[in-house]
Amino acid sequence: MLGSELPPRIYESLKTLCCLAKAAGPLPARAIASTTGLPPAQTAKILQMMSWAGFVESRRGTKGGFWLVTPAERIRVTDVLDFFTHRTHESPGQARDPIVRVLAHAVTRCQEELNHITVADLAKLAGGEPPQVGNVRKTMLVSAFRKRKRSTDLTPERKHK
Repeated sequence: MLGSELPPRIYESLKTLCCLAKAAGPLPARAIASTTGLPPAQTAKILQMMSWAGFVESRRGTKGGFWLVTPAERIRVTDVLDFFTHRTHESPGQARDPIVRVLAHAVTRCQEELNHITVADLAKLAGGEPPQVGNVRKTMLVSAFRKRKRSTDLTPERKHK
């Protein structure tokens, strides 16, 4: 599973949690999408799953947004992996299979290592500026204003004046 890359949902979830770990307060979903570079619809799905998993809570309204329920220092990568992976019990025949035993041992070692890595660790490694709620809203407003201004500049009345 953790070969050359993580499954997209797990990677996007960790990226979203890291964004929230760096935030100073609740962030709107659009700000999280903008900061993480994920599409807004995908970000909404990830946030919903992270809410189901108990990592994130949200509040509606102008001062609302999403935030971590648990401090990032206490959310382990294995916690996120466990939410997405459905561990099945192996049959008695598989337990005796030497290939299954070797792979199970390797997976156990990986899980032990990942158990020591937290979302806070990942957020520090990711670096970058923490998203500021006020700055994100200001940027979104300026962007919307510019789009609106461009569309009004192209109206026929403006061209003739």
